[in-house]
Amino acid sequence: VEQLRGDLHRFSTIRWHTDANMRTRLAHTLSFWLLGAVALSVLAMGGLSAWNLRQGFNAYLQARDLERLDAFVALVADRLAQADGSTADAAPPPDMGALLRELEMRLGVPAPAQPRRVPPDGLPGGPPGAEDSFGARVTLQRPDGRPWVGPPIDGDVPGVIERPIVLRGEVVARALLRPLALAPDAIDRQFLLSQYLGIAAVAAVLLGLALGGALWLARQWVRPLLAVQAATTRIAQGELDVRVPVERDDEIGDVVRNVNAMAVSLQRIEGARRRWLADLSHELRTPLTVLRGEIEALVDGVRQPNQAALLSLREDALRLGRLIDDLHLLAMADLQALPCHFADADAVQIVRDVLQRHAGLAADAGLTLGWGQEPGAPVAVHWDAARIEQLLSNLLQNSLRYTDAPGRIALTLQQEAGRVHLVVDDSAPGVPAPDLPRVFEPLYRADAARGRHNGGSGLGLAICAAIAAAHGGRIDASASALGGLRVRVELPLRAAAVGA
Repeated sequence: VEQLRGDLHRFSTIRWHTDANMRTRLAHTLSFWLLGAVALSVLAMGGLSAWNLRQGFNAYLQARDLERLDAFVALVADRLAQADGSTADAAPPPDMGALLRELEMRLGVPAPAQPRRVPPDGLPGGPPGAEDSFGARVTLQRPDGRPWVGPPIDGDVPGVIERPIVLRGEVVARALLRPLALAPDAIDRQFLLSQYLGIAAVAAVLLGLALGGALWLARQWVRPLLAVQAATTRIAQGELDVRVPVERDDEIGDVVRNVNAMAVSLQRIEGARRRWLADLSHELRTPLTVLRGEIEALVDGVRQPNQAALLSLREDALRLGRLIDDLHLLAMADLQALPCHFADADAVQIVRDVLQRHAGLAADAGLTLGWGQEPGAPVAVHWDAARIEQLLSNLLQNSLRYTDAPGRIALTLQQEAGRVHLVVDDSAPGVPAPDLPRVFEPLYRADAARGRHNGGSGLGLAICAAIAAAHGGRIDASASALGGLRVRVELPLRAAAVGA
């Protein structure tokens, strides 16, 4: 218990320095990780949405360019047809600005950027900022590839779209369109910018909500942990009656329930330890007081050092020695080091020998001792026969000591499903029901019915429980049909060392 309390104190000191430090460290850590996870998700989703929007918008612009180019080719073909089927070599350069305006009228959209000027070299220019408009990216060439009208465009550049202008089955000119590099005009750029701003605003709102949610969730997680920290600190300081309110059904709630269960267990162990020390001091003091009194009587000459006095001293010394041996046996059992030497034996013969040894004592006490139901055949077991005899002897001595005469003690042996059941029943008086779970505690007596005036150290049943556990069995107590106590021992047919 002291070691466990020390471990709890060190845990409280090392792991949780102070309430404020723990709250800061844990709450901020949880908030950081939750916010980071949400931020990463939002940024990834926003970036993917922006990329997808840009790609989709560019695909839309390219499709619109192809539609305009095809309409532009049809328009130029019409103009050449109206010029009596002239080719680009014979016809004069058309007015590019007029063609573009008529094209936009045909498509039913607002007019594009300002029409291009025609510089001295005969190629149209354009106002600043109109480099990505349709008119700045389309040109007409003669059938042999020589420029006819429009800005210079190299048809071998990747991405340039070329459409032949065919009239009566003959290519009379060629139209080339340079691809878009970015969103072309102010309206398109404004559209993309508004979409990006919307994505950024949504991301900011989500991040804000995530931050608030992370802080709230961190506080929800930290609050019960703070209560656990405070409770374990008080438990480490010896306040074993501390309990933490359970308000959750998740893993944190399980931790709180485990801490409460640990506190209950520690409180029970601490109570047992104090009771053990008080009872042990009483049990040792009684024979020592008697022994000291007899020795002082001999020293003072009150009693003569004769054979009777020496026999009395020896009996007191033997009683004290048995008590110390029993305490040593229980201590070894608590350390899971109870020595047992397992060998093949007959359970029926073991019980028969124990009954024969106690038959005389039972008769002297005015009690009837015998089989409750005598087995018909031997029962082969693998036990420590000496320990099982000690167990049965302790049970019978307990019954002999506390059963009123005239009375009866019955011992039953049954074999069932690979296990052996040994049952000892005695007649009145019995043990009160609330005391039954405690009869196997060291030095415990149910004084109301089985008082100290009958003698005994109060360790016999505790030793029985230790021997049963060392054989991999169990023992329990209940009310007997005879009016007294029933002790039931269940052992495997083939016992082995615990932990082997």
